[in-house]
Amino acid sequence: LDEVVGNVAIDGIQRSARQSMADHAQQIAADGPIADALAAEATARAAADVALNIRVDAVASLPEEVEDLTGRVDAVEAIATAGVIWTTQIVKVRSTANVNLATGLVNAAVLNGVALVTGDHVFLGSQTLPAENGLYTVVAAGAASRAIFADSAAELAHIGFVVQSGTVGTGERWTLAMAEADITLGTTALIFSPEGIEPGYAAEVQTARGAYVVLNDRLDALQLATLNDLSQTLQYDDSGVAIALDTPIPSILIKDAAAPAKRFFGSLTAKLTSTRTTAGWYFDSLGLLKQAGVNVPRFTHDYKSLAPRGLLCEPARANRVLWNRDLTNAAWVKSNITAALDQVGLDGNAASASSITATAADGTVLQAIAIASAAYFQTAFIKRLIGTGPIYMTMDGGTTWTDVTPPDAYWNRMSIPSQTLPNPNVGFRIGTSGDSIAIDLVQNENGNYRTSPMVTTAALFSRGVDQHSLDLTGIPFNTTLGSIFIEGRTQAPDNIQRTMAQLDDATANNHIQCNMSSLGGGQFTIREANVVRANVLPGITVVDKTTRLAASWGANYAQAALDGSVGAQDSVVTVPTGLTKLRIGGGISGNFPMGGTIARLTLRLRTMDGSELTALSNFGLAGAEPLVDVVPNNSNIEDSDYAAVLTATSSQVSGVRPIVFSGYQHANPGWRRRFKTRATSVVLHFQNLNLVSGSYNGKGQILVDGVHNTYFTSAQALGKFFVRLDFASNADRLIEVVMPYSSSVAHLGITTYGAPITLPTPRSTLPRAVFLGDSRHQGFNSTSIDKTWMEILCRAKGWQHINLGYGSSGVTSAWGTDAGNADPDVVFITFDYNNRTAQTSLASFKASLEALIANLRAVAPLVNVYVVSSNWIGAAQDALTLKIADYRQQELDAVNGLTVAGDTNLFYIDGLTLTTNGTGSVADGIHPNDTG
Repeated sequence: LDEVVGNVAIDGIQRSARQSMADHAQQIAADGPIADALAAEATARAAADVALNIRVDAVASLPEEVEDLTGRVDAVEAIATAGVIWTTQIVKVRSTANVNLATGLVNAAVLNGVALVTGDHVFLGSQTLPAENGLYTVVAAGAASRAIFADSAAELAHIGFVVQSGTVGTGERWTLAMAEADITLGTTALIFSPEGIEPGYAAEVQTARGAYVVLNDRLDALQLATLNDLSQTLQYDDSGVAIALDTPIPSILIKDAAAPAKRFFGSLTAKLTSTRTTAGWYFDSLGLLKQAGVNVPRFTHDYKSLAPRGLLCEPARANRVLWNRDLTNAAWVKSNITAALDQVGLDGNAASASSITATAADGTVLQAIAIASAAYFQTAFIKRLIGTGPIYMTMDGGTTWTDVTPPDAYWNRMSIPSQTLPNPNVGFRIGTSGDSIAIDLVQNENGNYRTSPMVTTAALFSRGVDQHSLDLTGIPFNTTLGSIFIEGRTQAPDNIQRTMAQLDDATANNHIQCNMSSLGGGQFTIREANVVRANVLPGITVVDKTTRLAASWGANYAQAALDGSVGAQDSVVTVPTGLTKLRIGGGISGNFPMGGTIARLTLRLRTMDGSELTALSNFGLAGAEPLVDVVPNNSNIEDSDYAAVLTATSSQVSGVRPIVFSGYQHANPGWRRRFKTRATSVVLHFQNLNLVSGSYNGKGQILVDGVHNTYFTSAQALGKFFVRLDFASNADRLIEVVMPYSSSVAHLGITTYGAPITLPTPRSTLPRAVFLGDSRHQGFNSTSIDKTWMEILCRAKGWQHINLGYGSSGVTSAWGTDAGNADPDVVFITFDYNNRTAQTSLASFKASLEALIANLRAVAPLVNVYVVSSNWIGAAQDALTLKIADYRQQELDAVNGLTVAGDTNLFYIDGLTLTTNGTGSVADGIHPNDTG
């Protein structure tokens, strides 16, 4: 029938189906038994198809059902664990075996690879007595006890926590599935269960959370603190821009009274355009070396103190030292040195840095570099491992070895002086056999100062220049008037220009620029139509020190201050228009880069006068002097090198020298105030009492650990002034203030921002050299106190400088008693020039000098006394009847006579033998200058 009606199947495969069976049946049989049978057949087949489709659909839905069941299981598990009480306390590490509670959890003990610190919380889950399991707090000494947040049944019930660190267990979640009623402390076995790894966990993220449950909460808190900081900066301005580049989240605040759409607070990277054609490295907030990708700004920190430094703004550089972390490589040629790649490097990773050990004295490891002659600068991070002998570094194959012995047992970035040479041959020498050091990130780079580390392996690394800018159209800005403040730190020397900030139109013709100049000071320039319209030069720059420059411009007005020193105002100014970019840390295309970091920047839509600029540049964005937290009469401040009577109170220390003459008794040349501190920022508070009315010089000096740090200048006017010191790291430092030779300065105290001060090794026990004489003994024509011949002599001899020099004075016999009362160990006397000016009779001059010496001998009979005759005097200054030579002869005759009379400790020195006789050394024909 199928063949007849057209449903043909061959080999079981249907070949035709022109009509349905029901249709054919209807056509052939119409109504009747056959039709009924066929209809029943069709109905049965349709029912079978429906059943089959249902089964197919059921199979197809199985994955969805499985997923649904998984979700239900997760939901059930979530319900089961919902009773876990997750603590917000940081659990530092867990144990892996039994710990002796009496002695095992003390400061500096090592648990599971982690050095414990008093106050750390740790998890003990492997105690021999399970009832001892739980959370404990590390103590300074003695037996540990349970942590206060987990020392009761109620607190332990259903507790959950995450383990922060450890060789084993970092990021693990642990819970205690026990109810309070089931726990009896000290009796019940406490069995904690692992619950997997904290999702998204990383040790540094956990550390970053601090006491916050969610990292975002802490980030919000940090950003709020930054907002408060920046808001305070602009609290007196309706419009302006404040940028913090040295905060955990570098941020920008934009206030615009006229354009609400421009207002913004948030991450600086949302507004900052940064370009760099290569990767670069920086140190993160934990002091670990990290790599930033192409065009990613680098906000760095001090690797040792972790102090934030701000945005790196560096030139293009290349490090040509290969395998600069792996000194086992064949590129390093070793002689009596063994090397191993076995040190935790600056990135915190094991076996990422090398150790080298001397197998004989003066073992060396060197790497030759083929490159054309140029200036190169070399650094390396070095850490002492074994021994105390000297460590040396070279870049000329050992022709020159520079001592780079690290000062402590930590990583220190050591450097050697820049050299200009072809084919550097870089390396190290260990002086003592058996000594060992760790080395990381050896760097020999083109240039004459250090930049951030560059990692190399088989090939050199060449880093692109940093370029950072903001679009001025997106912030409030007015070319006609405004002010700018920048704070930064440079590694570049004072003989090159270092741009801190620049506003321009993308050409060199029009800009407003703030920089540290190649002259060694600050510089604020305005260029319009390629003509310099203003050029203000404030202050003195110091390398690797926080530097603050504040500048302002307006109608025929340009002024700037650097670190509290204001420049000379420019009053004929044309300001350019059409400026479009604010560049940070460099000029167009990154030229004249800062060579360091920028930490803070503000723009304001108003002018500032010299006093406001001075305060800003001295004290930063707060613009107000900090409070004194160390009073000037603190017992940990030592005074030395003075003959004055000191008046010391909690508000002021000042001195008056014993000889009253022409107001110079209020000057205290060489007086030192000394103290030690670990503070990274120090402000010294002074007041010029304006009591010296004669010839004036107010330039004093600050020494840090016996080395020049900076000068300060006390202006000749009544008023306060301040000296700010900033340091890159935490360390005990000796601070010494050396007072100017002709200025009346009082010390008002110290700001250390809470850091204590301690008493230094005494200097007041050193021998006392007393200088009694005229202006040449006071110091005149030297540019600063340290350039005076008395100070130079005392530093060379290890003496205290006790100054009794008075400008315009002649020999006065009574002053011999004052010199003797100054408790001298040696005395120098110089009088004659002013007696020559007065044409004092030669006999009277000689008699007065002899009487002065006699008065001195009455108090100090045995000390060595040197009578120093006049230096060379110009002919114009000696155009009188009695010449300077006549007075020299009287000095010689007086000394010879007294010596014959028995004073064997009295000596004559001919001043003409002490310096070059001419204006090169005695420029004014009277006083020795710095050269003299």
